[in-house]
Amino acid sequence: MKFGMFIYEPTPVEGFDLQVYRLKSERGIVGTPNPEMTTNIACFGDNNMASKHPDWVAQSANGPALRTNKKYNLRWDIVCNQEKQMIDYMLDLIEKTADSTKGITVSSMHVADHGFCTCPRCKAAHAKSGMELLEWRAQTVTDFIGAAKERVKNKPFYVGLLPDPVNCYERFGLDLDALAEYATAFVVPHWSKTYASPWYFESLSRGFKKLLKKPVYPGLYIRGPGDDPSELENHTQILKTACRIARTGVDGLIFLAANAQIMKDFQKACVEDVKLREDLEGYGGKPVLDLVDKWESILK
Repeated sequence: MKFGMFIYEPTPVEGFDLQVYRLKSERGIVGTPNPEMTTNIACFGDNNMASKHPDWVAQSANGPALRTNKKYNLRWDIVCNQEKQMIDYMLDLIEKTADSTKGITVSSMHVADHGFCTCPRCKAAHAKSGMELLEWRAQTVTDFIGAAKERVKNKPFYVGLLPDPVNCYERFGLDLDALAEYATAFVVPHWSKTYASPWYFESLSRGFKKLLKKPVYPGLYIRGPGDDPSELENHTQILKTACRIARTGVDGLIFLAANAQIMKDFQKACVEDVKLREDLEGYGGKPVLDLVDKWESILK
């Protein structure tokens, strides 16, 4: 297994195979790339662009793809993936960043959710395609990923999915087999403020491992920007869940933190909890415990 970190500042942390900096999150603000890190770019999830260009926002019969639309579980505002100016902006940013960093991961490149693609741009493009609606929606996502892969060239290219292995085609336009033609690997966020029921995350991981034709790296959440630490799990349940996921046969795991210090604190807490490490022996998550052993040698 390989292990990665997903962080909101361009600061590497020792002890990971894959160092990912969130250059552009769904807030829409673009940072400064670190040539020594892989770069994450959120595509059509973009609060900034949605605010500047309200007419670009994706539309459905149940309203726009905005956080204020309570009929959907939208954590950010989403721009229509048929808006040419947005497509060109994203592809140019991906290419420029890929040229100067170790590789690219993309997220939020999917359709907003079920019922979307009803704006005039989408209706015109769908009618021209001659395809059934769900097929056309999935093709737009695959075409964008194909175009992004061309811009990334020979660098590693990780494609982010949403954690719904059963309905991801109908909801988000994610054709897993088609996307596998372009992806080096898939990143599947299991972001949660609690991991009190590891079984659910283990089950999701098993589902994606069964379906995906490229390596899969689930992601676990330590603490994101602005989080109240008292509302989050400590290292215990995160490490237990990591071991449960590792035994599903996934190819790697990624840990998310707002900054390098939070990530280092997590590493330290895992290393110092000797009883927990002993209790997790036999879980089937030996690669995770080996990772903590590695962190221990680094922290000495």
